[in-house]
Amino acid sequence: MIRVFNLYVSSSKLLMIAGDGLLLATGCFLLFRPLAPTDAVVDMQLYVLVLLVAIVGIWSFYFSDLYEHATMRSRQTVLVASLRGLGISALLLSPLVWLLASNRRAQDHFLEPSLALVLILLYAQRRIYEWWHRRMSTGERVLLVGSGTTVQLLAEELAGKCGLPLKLAGIVLDQSRPLSKDFPFAVVGTVDRLRDLARSFRPDRIVISSEIGISTVSADDLLALRQVGIRVQDAGELYESVTGRVPVESVRANGLAFGAALIPTAMERSIHRAASFLSAVILTILLAPIGLLVAVAVKLESEGPVFYTQERVGLSGRTFRVIKFRSMRKDAESTSGPVWATSKDPRVTRVGAFLRKVRLDELPQVINVLRGEMCLVGPRPERPHFVRMLEEQITYYDLRHCIPPGITGWAQVCANYGSNVDESRTKLEYDLFYVKNASLLFDLLILFKTIKIVLCGRGAR
Repeated sequence: MIRVFNLYVSSSKLLMIAGDGLLLATGCFLLFRPLAPTDAVVDMQLYVLVLLVAIVGIWSFYFSDLYEHATMRSRQTVLVASLRGLGISALLLSPLVWLLASNRRAQDHFLEPSLALVLILLYAQRRIYEWWHRRMSTGERVLLVGSGTTVQLLAEELAGKCGLPLKLAGIVLDQSRPLSKDFPFAVVGTVDRLRDLARSFRPDRIVISSEIGISTVSADDLLALRQVGIRVQDAGELYESVTGRVPVESVRANGLAFGAALIPTAMERSIHRAASFLSAVILTILLAPIGLLVAVAVKLESEGPVFYTQERVGLSGRTFRVIKFRSMRKDAESTSGPVWATSKDPRVTRVGAFLRKVRLDELPQVINVLRGEMCLVGPRPERPHFVRMLEEQITYYDLRHCIPPGITGWAQVCANYGSNVDESRTKLEYDLFYVKNASLLFDLLILFKTIKIVLCGRGAR
């Protein structure tokens, strides 16, 4: 496994992405390579085309879920996803091929066989990956030590997450913290026999709960395990890297208080603000025609203003008014007061339902970004009524206000909408992970995932 933005990514998945890029680049180069290349300008056009084909192809395959382990478990799903990915690639690349390769015409009868060959290779690669993962790849054996909440959550993730190269070998019990009676995982021993259990089960890594007292696990035992090649890791750290979430139940106040994650430097704040401002300016220019069409549609469909403003909680708990295209009927909450949106919400207009599905109602929030009230990426700002309620029911909920809110965020691309306390708690865990690992590259990953979610219309209400 490779850690990217403190997230574990399967090395085999990265190899698959690299293989797809190489396959697409090689195929494009051979298909459009001139017989006698003499023009340096034309050659540069070919190299640009090869690079764009690889990038657009990989994005199309990602959009079609060709890198998801669940997709590779079914032959039919793999075939359908491969056809969809190639179709999207062909649709997006056709204008580029026409512009960049018009003076080096490939034989038309080579194009269809080439696409068919790529389809066969894509399908074969993923079937081989699935066979290897199921038959040959055993993954790292993990021995969990402890009985706290984090260990139980991590055990459920290791046992239930497909495609993760970590296999649960067993639980080493902390006698001071009894497990729940319905705990479904095998307990192989107690902490006082940790060395013997390590020799018996031969784990690749031992993961220890941070809830265990410092005197419970001997430092000499841990050093002895490290010396024989066994990795020793904190359970909370592994849980975060596997799930992209910080478990609220096991957050330690002292760990957050002494860390640097909640206090970005002045330079980091300035860079993040400048990047968001520049992105907002570019988006305003590019999306202005779409915004005009949306405004006309909203005005024609129902009575009321085009824009809708609503009070939200932002950085350091300060409130501001977020701007959106109106997607509900006028005075939708005049009798009910503040309520969470639901699936097929009767307050939403027909135009509003479409705008919410493709997130076009969020476009005017670029104005909030230009004002400095929001950033492009960050925790989504919530209404003061719900913030007060959630702060009473969810520990550390206010920590999400230590950085500016965003139009999109890690919780938005990973979690459900958030229409109850449990879903809000899950979104907080993703927000805390973003707060701890915020960076411009992480923001680019979130924006990349946002595009897919918007185009697929997932998670909207």
